Amino acid sequence: MRTILLVLVAGLILSVGNGFRMSLGIYVPDLLSSTVFSASIIGLTYGLFNLLWGAMSPIAGAFAEQRGYVKTLCFGFFGVSLSFYVASSAIHPLHFLFGIGIIGGISAGVISVPVIIGGVSKYFEDDKTQSTVTGILMSLAATGMFIFTPINQFLVTTFKWSFSFQITSMFFLFIIPLSFIFLLPKPQKKDKKEFTKRKISDVIKKAFKDKSYNYLILGFFVCGLHVALISNYLPVFAKIKGLETTIAATGLTLIGLFNMIGTLISGKVSGIIKKKYILSFIYFVRSIVIFLLLILPTNNFTIIAFSCCIGLLWLSTVPPTSGIVSNRFGTRYLSTLFGIVMVSHQAGAFLGSFIGGLVIDIYGSLDIAWIMAIVISLFSAIIHFPIIEKEKSEEVFA
Repeated sequence: MRTILLVLVAGLILSVGNGFRMSLGIYVPDLLSSTVFSASIIGLTYGLFNLLWGAMSPIAGAFAEQRGYVKTLCFGFFGVSLSFYVASSAIHPLHFLFGIGIIGGISAGVISVPVIIGGVSKYFEDDKTQSTVTGILMSLAATGMFIFTPINQFLVTTFKWSFSFQITSMFFLFIIPLSFIFLLPKPQKKDKKEFTKRKISDVIKKAFKDKSYNYLILGFFVCGLHVALISNYLPVFAKIKGLETTIAATGLTLIGLFNMIGTLISGKVSGIIKKKYILSFIYFVRSIVIFLLLILPTNNFTIIAFSCCIGLLWLSTVPPTSGIVSNRFGTRYLSTLFGIVMVSHQAGAFLGSFIGGLVIDIYGSLDIAWIMAIVISLFSAIIHFPIIEKEKSEEVFA
Protein backbone atom coordinates (compact mmCIF):
# COMPACT_ATOMS: atom_id res chain seq x y z
CA MET A 1 0.00 0.00 0.00
CA ARG A 2 2.85 2.38 0.89
CA THR A 3 4.60 1.76 -2.42
CA ILE A 4 1.37 2.45 -4.32
CA LEU A 5 1.06 5.77 -2.49
CA LEU A 6 4.71 6.50 -3.27
CA VAL A 7 4.23 5.88 -6.99
CA LEU A 8 1.07 8.00 -7.13
CA VAL A 9 2.59 11.00 -5.33
CA ALA A 10 5.88 10.72 -7.23
CA GLY A 11 3.84 10.60 -10.44
CA LEU A 12 1.98 13.72 -9.32
CA ILE A 13 5.29 15.55 -8.79
CA LEU A 14 6.38 14.57 -12.30
CA SER A 15 2.97 15.54 -13.67
CA VAL A 16 3.21 19.05 -12.25
CA GLY A 17 6.84 19.57 -13.29
CA ASN A 18 6.41 18.22 -16.81
CA GLY A 19 3.01 19.85 -17.28
CA PHE A 20 4.26 23.38 -16.78
CA ARG A 21 7.62 22.80 -18.50
CA MET A 22 6.15 21.25 -21.64
CA SER A 23 3.34 23.77 -22.01
CA LEU A 24 5.57 26.87 -21.90
CA GLY A 25 5.10 27.08 -25.67
CA ILE A 26 1.51 28.22 -25.03
CA TYR A 27 2.91 31.57 -23.86
CA VAL A 28 5.06 32.22 -26.95
CA PRO A 29 2.41 33.90 -29.19
CA ASP A 30 1.40 36.28 -26.35
CA LEU A 31 5.04 37.03 -25.49
CA LEU A 32 5.77 37.83 -29.15
CA SER A 33 2.76 40.15 -29.49
CA SER A 34 2.88 41.95 -26.11
CA THR A 35 6.63 42.33 -25.41
CA VAL A 36 9.78 43.38 -27.24
CA PHE A 37 11.10 39.80 -27.01
CA SER A 38 11.98 38.21 -30.36
CA ALA A 39 11.42 34.53 -31.16
CA SER A 40 15.19 34.02 -30.92
CA ILE A 41 15.32 35.51 -27.40
CA ILE A 42 12.38 33.41 -26.22
CA GLY A 43 13.96 30.36 -27.86
CA LEU A 44 17.29 31.11 -26.17
CA THR A 45 15.54 31.50 -22.81
CA TYR A 46 13.64 28.24 -23.17
CA GLY A 47 16.79 26.59 -24.48
CA LEU A 48 18.83 27.76 -21.49
CA PHE A 49 16.01 26.57 -19.22
CA ASN A 50 16.24 23.11 -20.77
CA LEU A 51 20.04 23.03 -20.70
CA LEU A 52 20.27 23.97 -17.01
CA TRP A 53 17.38 21.60 -16.25
CA GLY A 54 19.48 18.79 -17.68
CA ALA A 55 22.74 19.95 -16.10
CA MET A 56 21.14 20.05 -12.65
CA SER A 57 19.61 16.56 -12.92
CA PRO A 58 22.75 14.54 -12.06
CA ILE A 59 23.83 17.13 -9.46
CA ALA A 60 20.43 17.04 -7.78
CA GLY A 61 20.35 13.26 -8.13
CA ALA A 62 23.74 12.92 -6.43
CA PHE A 63 22.72 15.35 -3.68
CA ALA A 64 19.45 13.48 -3.10
CA GLU A 65 21.24 10.14 -2.91
CA GLN A 66 23.71 11.53 -0.37
CA ARG A 67 21.57 13.98 1.66
CA GLY A 68 17.96 12.95 1.11
CA TYR A 69 15.16 13.42 -1.41
CA VAL A 70 12.91 15.56 0.81
CA LYS A 71 15.39 18.43 1.18
CA THR A 72 16.23 18.27 -2.51
CA LEU A 73 12.65 18.45 -3.74
CA CYS A 74 11.64 21.22 -1.31
CA PHE A 75 14.46 23.35 -2.68
CA GLY A 76 13.35 22.61 -6.24
CA PHE A 77 9.70 23.55 -5.73
CA PHE A 78 10.64 26.82 -4.02
CA GLY A 79 13.07 27.67 -6.82
CA VAL A 80 10.50 27.08 -9.57
CA SER A 81 8.05 29.31 -7.70
CA LEU A 82 10.69 32.04 -7.46
CA SER A 83 11.53 31.77 -11.17
CA PHE A 84 7.96 32.40 -12.34
CA TYR A 85 7.59 35.31 -9.90
CA VAL A 86 10.82 36.97 -11.07
CA ALA A 87 9.96 36.51 -14.75
CA SER A 88 6.41 37.83 -14.33
CA SER A 89 7.67 41.43 -14.11
CA ALA A 90 10.19 41.15 -16.94
CA ILE A 91 10.39 44.06 -19.37
CA HIS A 92 13.95 43.55 -20.62
CA PRO A 93 14.82 40.25 -22.36
CA LEU A 94 17.70 39.60 -19.94
CA HIS A 95 15.29 39.88 -16.99
CA PHE A 96 13.06 37.24 -18.60
CA LEU A 97 16.07 35.05 -19.39
CA PHE A 98 17.31 35.28 -15.79
CA GLY A 99 13.91 34.37 -14.31
CA ILE A 100 12.80 31.50 -16.54
CA GLY A 101 16.07 30.52 -18.19
CA ILE A 102 18.46 30.48 -15.23
CA ILE A 103 16.47 30.27 -11.98
CA GLY A 104 13.73 28.19 -13.61
CA GLY A 105 16.13 25.83 -15.37
CA ILE A 106 18.21 25.13 -12.26
CA SER A 107 15.15 24.62 -10.05
CA ALA A 108 13.22 22.48 -12.53
CA GLY A 109 16.25 20.20 -12.80
CA VAL A 110 16.02 19.53 -9.07
CA ILE A 111 12.48 18.07 -9.41
CA SER A 112 13.26 16.34 -12.71
CA VAL A 113 12.54 12.87 -14.03
CA PRO A 114 15.94 11.27 -13.15
CA VAL A 115 15.74 12.44 -9.54
CA ILE A 116 12.22 11.08 -9.03
CA ILE A 117 12.78 7.81 -10.91
CA GLY A 118 16.05 7.22 -9.07
CA GLY A 119 14.33 7.78 -5.72
CA VAL A 120 11.35 5.55 -6.47
CA SER A 121 13.48 2.74 -7.97
CA LYS A 122 15.12 2.17 -4.61
CA TYR A 123 11.80 0.79 -3.34
CA PHE A 124 11.79 -2.02 -5.97
CA GLU A 125 14.28 -4.79 -6.70
CA ASP A 126 13.96 -6.55 -10.08
CA ASP A 127 14.34 -5.17 -13.62
CA LYS A 128 10.83 -6.07 -14.74
CA THR A 129 9.13 -4.33 -11.81
CA GLN A 130 11.35 -1.26 -12.16
CA SER A 131 10.55 -0.94 -15.89
CA THR A 132 6.82 -1.30 -15.22
CA VAL A 133 6.92 1.25 -12.38
CA THR A 134 8.92 3.66 -14.56
CA GLY A 135 6.28 3.28 -17.28
CA ILE A 136 3.55 4.06 -14.74
CA LEU A 137 5.48 7.09 -13.47
CA MET A 138 6.00 8.45 -16.98
CA SER A 139 2.35 7.85 -17.79
CA LEU A 140 1.41 9.87 -14.72
CA ALA A 141 3.97 12.49 -15.77
CA ALA A 142 2.23 12.64 -19.15
CA THR A 143 -1.01 13.68 -17.46
CA GLY A 144 0.73 16.99 -16.71
CA MET A 145 0.78 18.01 -20.34
CA PHE A 146 -2.80 16.81 -20.74
CA ILE A 147 -3.99 18.73 -17.66
CA PHE A 148 -1.85 21.87 -17.61
CA THR A 149 -1.83 22.75 -21.33
CA PRO A 150 -5.53 23.74 -21.32
CA ILE A 151 -5.06 25.40 -17.90
CA ASN A 152 -2.17 27.50 -19.22
CA GLN A 153 -4.15 28.27 -22.38
CA PHE A 154 -7.00 29.52 -20.18
CA LEU A 155 -4.63 31.56 -18.00
CA VAL A 156 -2.84 33.28 -20.88
CA THR A 157 -6.12 33.95 -22.71
CA THR A 158 -7.78 35.38 -19.60
CA PHE A 159 -4.94 37.09 -17.72
CA LYS A 160 -2.08 37.33 -20.26
CA TRP A 161 1.38 35.90 -19.58
CA SER A 162 2.56 38.13 -16.68
CA PHE A 163 -0.27 37.51 -14.20
CA SER A 164 -0.40 33.86 -15.30
CA PHE A 165 3.22 33.50 -14.19
CA GLN A 166 2.34 34.94 -10.77
CA ILE A 167 -0.49 32.43 -10.36
CA THR A 168 1.90 29.63 -11.30
CA SER A 169 4.42 30.91 -8.75
CA MET A 170 1.88 30.62 -5.93
CA PHE A 171 0.84 27.15 -7.09
CA PHE A 172 4.38 25.74 -6.73
CA LEU A 173 4.60 27.01 -3.15
CA PHE A 174 1.43 25.13 -2.22
CA ILE A 175 2.72 21.76 -3.48
CA ILE A 176 6.00 21.71 -1.52
CA PRO A 177 4.52 19.17 1.00
CA LEU A 178 4.47 16.53 -1.78
CA SER A 179 8.20 16.17 -1.14
CA PHE A 180 7.54 14.46 2.20
CA ILE A 181 6.44 11.23 0.45
CA PHE A 182 10.11 10.19 0.38
CA LEU A 183 10.09 9.97 4.15
CA LEU A 184 8.43 6.57 3.69
CA PRO A 185 10.80 3.80 4.88
CA LYS A 186 12.25 1.59 2.18
CA PRO A 187 11.28 -2.11 2.28
CA GLN A 188 13.93 -4.53 3.54
CA LYS A 189 15.60 -6.33 0.64
CA LYS A 190 15.89 -10.11 0.84
CA ASP A 191 19.56 -10.15 -0.05
CA LYS A 192 20.55 -6.94 1.68
CA LYS A 193 24.12 -5.90 0.91
CA GLU A 194 26.46 -3.51 2.61
CA PHE A 195 27.65 -1.05 -0.02
CA THR A 196 31.12 0.47 -0.11
CA LYS A 197 31.09 4.25 0.11
CA ARG A 198 32.20 5.66 -3.24
CA LYS A 199 33.02 9.06 -4.67
CA ILE A 200 30.47 10.24 -7.22
CA SER A 201 33.35 11.28 -9.50
CA ASP A 202 34.64 7.68 -9.56
CA VAL A 203 31.17 6.37 -10.40
CA ILE A 204 30.82 8.81 -13.30
CA LYS A 205 34.31 8.04 -14.67
CA LYS A 206 33.57 4.31 -14.72
CA ALA A 207 30.20 4.86 -16.40
CA PHE A 208 31.75 6.91 -19.20
CA LYS A 209 34.09 4.02 -20.02
CA ASP A 210 31.01 1.97 -20.94
CA LYS A 211 30.33 2.21 -24.71
CA SER A 212 26.66 1.30 -24.33
CA TYR A 213 26.19 4.15 -21.87
CA ASN A 214 27.76 6.60 -24.33
CA TYR A 215 25.53 5.40 -27.18
CA LEU A 216 22.51 5.93 -24.92
CA ILE A 217 23.66 9.48 -24.15
CA LEU A 218 23.99 10.28 -27.87
CA GLY A 219 20.57 8.85 -28.67
CA PHE A 220 18.74 10.68 -25.90
CA PHE A 221 20.02 14.02 -27.24
CA VAL A 222 17.60 13.57 -30.12
CA CYS A 223 14.62 12.99 -27.84
CA GLY A 224 15.25 16.32 -26.13
CA LEU A 225 15.46 18.19 -29.42
CA HIS A 226 12.14 16.73 -30.60
CA VAL A 227 10.28 17.43 -27.36
CA ALA A 228 11.47 21.06 -27.09
CA LEU A 229 10.94 21.87 -30.76
CA ILE A 230 7.40 20.52 -30.82
CA SER A 231 6.20 21.67 -27.37
CA ASN A 232 7.63 25.18 -27.74
CA TYR A 233 6.76 25.89 -31.37
CA LEU A 234 3.66 23.93 -32.35
CA PRO A 235 1.48 26.97 -31.43
CA VAL A 236 3.68 29.28 -33.55
CA PHE A 237 3.75 26.72 -36.39
CA ALA A 238 -0.07 26.67 -36.41
CA LYS A 239 -0.19 30.48 -36.45
CA ILE A 240 2.32 30.68 -39.34
CA LYS A 241 0.12 28.28 -41.31
CA GLY A 242 -2.95 30.47 -40.73
CA LEU A 243 -4.57 28.33 -38.03
CA GLU A 244 -5.84 29.36 -34.62
CA THR A 245 -3.35 28.80 -31.79
CA THR A 246 -6.12 27.02 -29.90
CA ILE A 247 -5.79 24.07 -32.29
CA ALA A 248 -2.14 23.78 -31.27
CA ALA A 249 -3.17 23.90 -27.61
CA THR A 250 -5.57 21.06 -28.36
CA GLY A 251 -2.72 19.27 -30.10
CA LEU A 252 -0.40 19.62 -27.10
CA THR A 253 -3.19 18.36 -24.85
CA LEU A 254 -3.60 15.32 -27.09
CA ILE A 255 0.15 14.72 -27.00
CA GLY A 256 -0.16 14.53 -23.22
CA LEU A 257 -3.14 12.17 -23.45
CA PHE A 258 -1.57 9.77 -25.95
CA ASN A 259 1.75 10.04 -24.10
CA MET A 260 0.06 8.34 -21.16
CA ILE A 261 -0.80 5.39 -23.38
CA GLY A 262 2.61 5.30 -25.04
CA THR A 263 4.62 5.32 -21.82
CA LEU A 264 2.49 2.59 -20.25
CA ILE A 265 2.99 0.38 -23.31
CA SER A 266 6.69 1.18 -23.44
CA GLY A 267 7.18 0.44 -19.74
CA LYS A 268 5.40 -2.90 -20.06
CA VAL A 269 7.18 -3.95 -23.25
CA SER A 270 10.56 -2.87 -21.84
CA GLY A 271 10.29 -5.68 -19.31
CA ILE A 272 9.74 -8.25 -22.09
CA ILE A 273 11.97 -7.48 -25.10
CA LYS A 274 15.33 -5.75 -25.49
CA LYS A 275 15.04 -2.07 -24.66
CA LYS A 276 17.44 -0.93 -27.38
CA TYR A 277 15.09 -2.26 -30.09
CA ILE A 278 12.20 -0.35 -28.55
CA LEU A 279 14.24 2.86 -28.67
CA SER A 280 15.31 2.32 -32.29
CA PHE A 281 11.69 1.70 -33.28
CA ILE A 282 10.48 4.86 -31.49
CA TYR A 283 13.03 7.14 -33.16
CA PHE A 284 12.46 5.64 -36.62
CA VAL A 285 8.69 6.13 -36.37
CA ARG A 286 9.20 9.69 -35.09
CA SER A 287 11.13 10.52 -38.27
CA ILE A 288 8.19 9.28 -40.36
CA VAL A 289 5.60 11.25 -38.35
CA ILE A 290 7.58 14.52 -38.58
CA PHE A 291 8.19 13.94 -42.31
CA LEU A 292 4.45 13.61 -42.87
CA LEU A 293 3.82 16.86 -40.96
CA LEU A 294 6.33 18.56 -43.25
CA ILE A 295 4.93 17.37 -46.60
CA LEU A 296 1.17 17.16 -45.96
CA PRO A 297 -1.13 20.22 -46.20
CA THR A 298 -1.34 21.88 -42.78
CA ASN A 299 -4.89 22.01 -41.44
CA ASN A 300 -6.69 21.21 -38.19
CA PHE A 301 -6.84 17.50 -38.99
CA THR A 302 -3.09 17.36 -39.71
CA ILE A 303 -2.25 18.99 -36.38
CA ILE A 304 -4.58 16.64 -34.49
CA ALA A 305 -3.33 13.50 -36.26
CA PHE A 306 0.31 14.53 -35.78
CA SER A 307 -0.27 15.20 -32.07
CA CYS A 308 -1.90 11.83 -31.48
CA CYS A 309 0.91 9.94 -33.23
CA ILE A 310 3.81 11.88 -31.73
CA GLY A 311 2.14 11.62 -28.31
CA LEU A 312 2.45 7.83 -28.40
CA LEU A 313 6.19 8.31 -28.98
CA TRP A 314 6.71 11.30 -26.66
CA LEU A 315 8.10 10.12 -23.30
CA SER A 316 7.88 6.45 -24.23
CA THR A 317 11.68 6.67 -24.58
CA VAL A 318 12.14 7.09 -20.81
CA PRO A 319 11.28 3.58 -19.50
CA PRO A 320 13.69 1.77 -21.88
CA THR A 321 16.38 4.45 -21.46
CA SER A 322 16.34 4.44 -17.65
CA GLY A 323 15.94 0.65 -17.83
CA ILE A 324 19.18 0.29 -19.79
CA VAL A 325 21.03 2.47 -17.27
CA SER A 326 19.67 0.32 -14.43
CA ASN A 327 20.51 -2.84 -16.38
CA ARG A 328 24.10 -1.77 -16.98
CA PHE A 329 24.89 -0.37 -13.51
CA GLY A 330 22.14 -1.20 -10.98
CA THR A 331 19.98 1.26 -9.04
CA ARG A 332 22.36 2.55 -6.37
CA TYR A 333 23.42 5.57 -8.44
CA LEU A 334 20.54 5.57 -10.91
CA SER A 335 19.53 9.19 -10.13
CA THR A 336 23.06 10.34 -10.90
CA LEU A 337 23.72 8.20 -13.98
CA PHE A 338 20.30 8.66 -15.57
CA GLY A 339 20.66 12.34 -14.69
CA ILE A 340 23.79 12.50 -16.85
CA VAL A 341 21.87 10.90 -19.73
CA MET A 342 19.24 13.59 -19.14
CA VAL A 343 21.91 16.29 -19.56
CA SER A 344 22.28 15.10 -23.14
CA HIS A 345 18.49 15.14 -23.54
CA GLN A 346 18.34 18.72 -22.35
CA ALA A 347 21.30 19.75 -24.51
CA GLY A 348 19.16 18.56 -27.40
CA ALA A 349 16.25 20.53 -25.94
CA PHE A 350 18.44 23.65 -25.84
CA LEU A 351 19.29 23.21 -29.51
CA GLY A 352 15.66 22.53 -30.44
CA SER A 353 14.43 25.59 -28.53
CA PHE A 354 17.07 27.94 -29.90
CA ILE A 355 17.09 26.69 -33.50
CA GLY A 356 13.30 26.82 -33.64
CA GLY A 357 13.21 30.49 -32.66
CA LEU A 358 16.17 31.33 -34.89
CA VAL A 359 14.73 29.83 -38.09
CA ILE A 360 11.40 31.56 -37.43
CA ASP A 361 13.18 34.94 -37.16
CA ILE A 362 15.27 34.30 -40.29
CA TYR A 363 12.90 32.40 -42.58
CA GLY A 364 9.46 32.88 -41.03
CA SER A 365 9.04 29.12 -41.23
CA LEU A 366 9.96 25.96 -39.29
CA ASP A 367 10.69 23.77 -42.33
CA ILE A 368 14.47 23.69 -41.81
CA ALA A 369 14.00 22.77 -38.14
CA TRP A 370 11.66 19.90 -39.09
CA ILE A 371 14.19 18.57 -41.63
CA MET A 372 16.93 18.65 -38.97
CA ALA A 373 14.64 16.76 -36.58
CA ILE A 374 14.01 14.04 -39.19
CA VAL A 375 17.70 13.51 -40.01
CA ILE A 376 18.89 13.19 -36.41
CA SER A 377 15.93 10.96 -35.58
CA LEU A 378 17.20 8.45 -38.13
CA PHE A 379 20.68 8.78 -36.59
CA SER A 380 19.26 7.97 -33.15
CA ALA A 381 17.40 4.93 -34.50
CA ILE A 382 20.76 3.54 -35.69
CA ILE A 383 22.95 4.49 -32.70
CA HIS A 384 21.00 2.29 -30.25
CA PHE A 385 21.70 -1.01 -32.05
CA PRO A 386 25.28 -1.50 -30.67
CA ILE A 387 24.06 -1.20 -27.06
CA ILE A 388 24.63 -4.38 -25.04
CA GLU A 389 22.06 -5.37 -22.41
CA LYS A 390 22.85 -7.84 -19.63
CA GLU A 391 20.69 -10.86 -18.93
CA LYS A 392 20.16 -9.54 -15.43
CA SER A 393 21.10 -6.22 -13.85
CA GLU A 394 23.61 -6.10 -11.04
CA GLU A 395 24.97 -3.47 -8.68
CA VAL A 396 28.22 -2.55 -10.43
CA PHE A 397 29.07 -0.06 -7.70
CA ALA A 398 28.50 -2.39 -4.71
